[in-house]
Amino acid sequence: GGLICTKNGLLLNSLNTFGLTIKLDARYYLVYLQECGVRVVQNLIWWLFVFCLPIFLISSTVSWQINMPKLYEYGFNRYGIPEATGISEPELMKVAQHLVSYFNLKESTAQIAIIKGGEEFDLFNERELIHLEDVRNLVQLDYRIRAGSLVVMAACVLMLLLWFRAKWQVLVRGLFMGGLITSGLIIVLGLWALLGFEQLFILFHLVSFPNEYWILDPATDYLVRLFPGGFFREAALFGFSAVLLEGVSVTIITFGILKLVNKRKMVE
Repeated sequence: GGLICTKNGLLLNSLNTFGLTIKLDARYYLVYLQECGVRVVQNLIWWLFVFCLPIFLISSTVSWQINMPKLYEYGFNRYGIPEATGISEPELMKVAQHLVSYFNLKESTAQIAIIKGGEEFDLFNERELIHLEDVRNLVQLDYRIRAGSLVVMAACVLMLLLWFRAKWQVLVRGLFMGGLITSGLIIVLGLWALLGFEQLFILFHLVSFPNEYWILDPATDYLVRLFPGGFFREAALFGFSAVLLEGVSVTIITFGILKLVNKRKMVE
């Protein structure tokens, strides 16, 4: 075999096999490589769309929980915080509202003066204030992740539909797969929270915070007395349940749509 040139100057590859000469035009190599490249890029964009769905659902649920006054009220009543701290429920709800405002950058400091036993005092010490600042940064990161994942998903939709001319069913299949991944991930995390929440809680803090200010003492720190470990366990399970419901709903709805489309194709 060897290389030869055609009349139009294109490079050809001659292969002699059992007396037969097979000539492969270089243009076909190029077209084939381009098609493979397009398919690879399209699949990467599709998978990016898929994995952004659980990220968006989880970050959205976290944002929702952080800004839910009823969750704080439930925790205060569930764990008898007014009796344990001597702080009235109205004062506790004032603290909760203040923290929500602080996490949303509407307050410059997490410090708040409350009334206990007829006397006013600053609730948090320096260690607690440092940790709350770290929490605020984490909340803001969650907001950015939520917005970023939504933007990326929208960009993926536009690229798949407008650039690659993909059918809308491709997006539905992406949502279906994203719903499955979300449900599977949350089931694993939910079981972990049920069977060993303390390990999950500690791991989360070790990964999320660059210091040890999250390690608080109930004897001296009000923050851990207002929000005991049981509160975070129930909040986590509630959040996991909400995300699982979202993931399962997306999976069921998209599965139904795909089944309906397939039935119509079979009828036609």
